[in-house]
Parts: sequence; C-alpha cells; structure tokens
Amino acid sequence: MVSPKSGASALEALVALCKAHGYVYAVETAGATVYNFGSLGAELRRNLQAEWPSNEAVEEAMQTGYYHCPQSLQHGVLSHYHSSLQLLNNKLPFGLAEMGRCFPRTAAEEERFLYSAREMTAMSMLFFVPPKKSGVWFDLYQRQRMQWWRKFASSPSSFSVVDTSDADNTYPMVNIQFAFPWGVDTVERIALRDDSDLLDLERKTGMSCQGKDGRKTVVPHVVEMETYLEWACLAYLLDGLTEVKRTETVQKILRLHCRLAPYKVAVLPGRGTESQLREITDYIARDLRTAGIPCWYSADPQCSNEQQYTWYDEMGVPFSVAVNENTIKTGITLVRNRDTTIKEQVHISQLQLMLLRYMQAY
Repeated sequence: MVSPKSGASALEALVALCKAHGYVYAVETAGATVYNFGSLGAELRRNLQAEWPSNEAVEEAMQTGYYHCPQSLQHGVLSHYHSSLQLLNNKLPFGLAEMGRCFPRTAAEEERFLYSAREMTAMSMLFFVPPKKSGVWFDLYQRQRMQWWRKFASSPSSFSVVDTSDADNTYPMVNIQFAFPWGVDTVERIALRDDSDLLDLERKTGMSCQGKDGRKTVVPHVVEMETYLEWACLAYLLDGLTEVKRTETVQKILRLHCRLAPYKVAVLPGRGTESQLREITDYIARDLRTAGIPCWYSADPQCSNEQQYTWYDEMGVPFSVAVNENTIKTGITLVRNRDTTIKEQVHISQLQLMLLRYMQAY
C-alpha cells in the first residue's frame, strides 16, 4: 500500500477524485477557478460540524457549557459572555463556540484548493478559565485539540503542534499543523489570552465580567481556538487519499473515517435483478436509513459488483452490502469492508445491528 500524500500530484489526484464524485464542483469566475461543495462535500462538512467542538472537551471540563451562537463572527462571541455567565450561575470555567462565513484568503494562494477558498467557514472557541489555572487549561486544550484532529486520521502523525510564541506575540500561541502536499501548514491556532479583552468589555458595557473560582471572584483569562471548516475538510480528504494495489492496477481511494464519511453503506443489487431481489434491496436501504445509517442505493446498476466496489471505495464509503439470487432463498448478504476488502456473510435480520456495532466502534 502506497500513500500519495506528498507533492503536487497528490493534490491534483484529490481534486480529480473530488470532482468525479461530487465532493466539489468547479466554477470559473473572473479568470480563476473557484470550488464549491457538492452533495458529498456538503455531507462531509455537516459531519465535521457535528463533531466540533468534541464531546471529549466537554467531558474534560466537568459540566462546561458550550453554546453555538447563531450570530455572525463580526458580532463577536464576547457579546454572549454575560448571558452565558449568568446561565451558569457565574461559575468558571465555561466555553463559547461560534461558526460564521468570512472572506479571509488572497488570490496568491488559489493553487491550494480548499485551503485557500475565497469564502471560508470560520470556527472559533473561547474558553474562560481562572487566571491561576490558565496555563494548565492552555496545556490541556493543546492535547485535546491534537487528539481531536488525530482521532479521525488514518495517518495521525501527519498532524503536529508547534509553539509559535515569540517576541512579537503578546500571548503564548501554538499552531496545530498538517503535512499538506505544499508543505506543513496550519489547521488550527490556539492562544492563551489574559483578561484584557474582558476588562475592555467591562468598560464598554459597564457590567462586571467576574466569575466564581471557588470562593473567589476573578476576571478570567481566555484560551482561544480558531480554525476553518475548509481546512479540516481538505486535511481529512488528503489524509484519506490512499493508493492500493488490486490485481494488476493501482487504485486511488478515499479512506475517510467512518464518522466523517458522507455515506456509511452502499447497497448493491445484482445486475438484471428480478422483482423479488429489487424488493429486498429496497427493504435493506429503508431499514438502514430508518436506523440513522446514511445509505447510498442505486436501484438499477449498469456494472458488476466489483466495478461498484471500485466506485464506492473512491467515494469513501466504508461498507458495501451486496445481494444476489441466493439472498432470496437464504436471506444472506455479503458485507464488504472498504479498508480490508474482506466480505462477510450476514443475514438480513442481523444487518442493521452488525453495521451499527461496527460504526460505534470507530
């Protein structure tokens, strides 16, 4: 198995694969190519949004409150500080998370695909912590965010953390970086800010920003984390791009983490299926979707099962369920794993439970 994660060819291969399978589509505007998310890309975005901020971060904070603010980033997450502090009975620590659209990139970086898209989705978290414990929280969130990035990666070592604090920086800062084809580049910035932003908020609003730290009341320091959704999408698409040698050919597939994959299962009816077999595949697709398993189903395939496996591997679908004439007699289906290509016989009655267990194990 060979991984094509370095060099311009990897980015070119990924762009071609993403365009072929509906992750993105290209629009020519003002002499430049702009990429928008297609149907599969939109699902990948939604899956990443659902995972951010991570549940682990909430658990590590002993009942910390996270609130997704609907306002734009220009409005500022700090405008929600006082109301959120009151909801938590003025107790520290707590956090706020926000997403919003912005236009941060320059035309000079257009060759970097989604990393330099003109319109981006900014994702920001602010965590308000007692001043005496701010260094501990800063270290904790460096580890937490690294764990978040690595847990969805097939090559966790592609992510690293670099201390970017220097004489020009007012605050301690680190960058989480990913090994992109053009070199190591930033996917998230984490900074430890003092109480100056909240003291400024006090002056502007006339309202105290003090929170409870045990029996004391203090103005908290802020751990600030920010990234872009497009950076995350590109990092995980590149991380999943893998070359596998099958028979006499080398195929490029997307080995996306099951939690991020737009579709978890593809249902494959046999070619020239009779009505009974069509009813079985319709039932399987409905049953899986009812269980909350995103399922891709083509009712009238024009190619063999092996050709469909190739197509769905390129799409990044983790599992495929094939039915044939024997399924009518025995109820047995063939479940194929994208990563191992192993096919397992599973009865229709056990199919939903088996797939749910597989997905919960990720």
